[in-house]
Amino acid sequence: MSDDVLLGTLDSAAIVPVEPRDDSAHAVAQYVASQLSVRSRQNARDALRRIARVVRDDEGACELDLDWPKLTYETAQLVRSRLFDRTVAEDITPGTANLTLSHLRGIVRTMHAMGLVRYEQLAATHPGVLKNVRGSRHSRGTALSADQEQELRAAARDLGSYRGSMLDSTIVLAIGTGMRREEVANASLDGLQPGMLRLIGKGNKERRAPLDDQVQVAVDGWMVERGRLEPGHDKIFCSPQRPERELSKWSLWSLVREASHLAFGDTDPCTDGCKCLEVVTGPHDFRRTFATRLFEQGFDIREVQVLMGHESPETTARYDKRGEKALFEKRRNTKVVA
Repeated sequence: MSDDVLLGTLDSAAIVPVEPRDDSAHAVAQYVASQLSVRSRQNARDALRRIARVVRDDEGACELDLDWPKLTYETAQLVRSRLFDRTVAEDITPGTANLTLSHLRGIVRTMHAMGLVRYEQLAATHPGVLKNVRGSRHSRGTALSADQEQELRAAARDLGSYRGSMLDSTIVLAIGTGMRREEVANASLDGLQPGMLRLIGKGNKERRAPLDDQVQVAVDGWMVERGRLEPGHDKIFCSPQRPERELSKWSLWSLVREASHLAFGDTDPCTDGCKCLEVVTGPHDFRRTFATRLFEQGFDIREVQVLMGHESPETTARYDKRGEKALFEKRRNTKVVA
């Protein structure tokens, strides 16, 4: 069968060329390049690869294994149907499925702008035609209790040398401000001022994070030790191995995992089933802890949204880890019936 055969229907496997035409690869490159951050570009590639795999029914397929300009209405619906099947099988979440469909719409828009697809193909991926899949899952991650935070910080300090005190400071800063891992790693001296930290967050958006007295003391303590290290760069935190280098988000992840295992892990080396992962899934749990504690102390969702730098209150709501137990207890203590 020739390479000119259109992609398959819902009743049969899609037939695509293994080596697509140059304009197909060019469309992929253009779409990925249109994403502004490194992380966004990687997410785009992952989504296109996922589309290729569900269409071809081949887990070894990559994003260049589809002839993208030949996408049809049938192919788009095939992608939606198979992504939904994967959510039912719990291979992916509905959120991942819908993000994948968003990237499918995105590459078709790119190809239409490049003159590679017809209007009918663009219309086939319109949100009103290619609808999102339904469903939801409980959000990942946890919020630390006060005792768990203290245990983790004690384990961090036990790491020794400057990296122990540095990690203790980063934990306090992340829990006290809700900063993301990348934001902690990229925090600069220029943004630090008494009671406030100016930072550039996700989406290249600037925000200011208030520092309460406890957080300020932790940061000031680290700054004294940092001064003795004389790192020579303008970032607040340093690489745990070489202070003359900046702290990377991966190094922060590794430090958090090491301290978490010391605090909560099994006696054996850390594995996927280790107990420590039930307490701390990663540095993003500090951001979840920040939001949850604000909710517990009476902040409304709009206030938490602003402090976290979210565009949508729906996103902020996913960081509320108080759970049903706290909700039900609050309801039991609230008079509703006259």
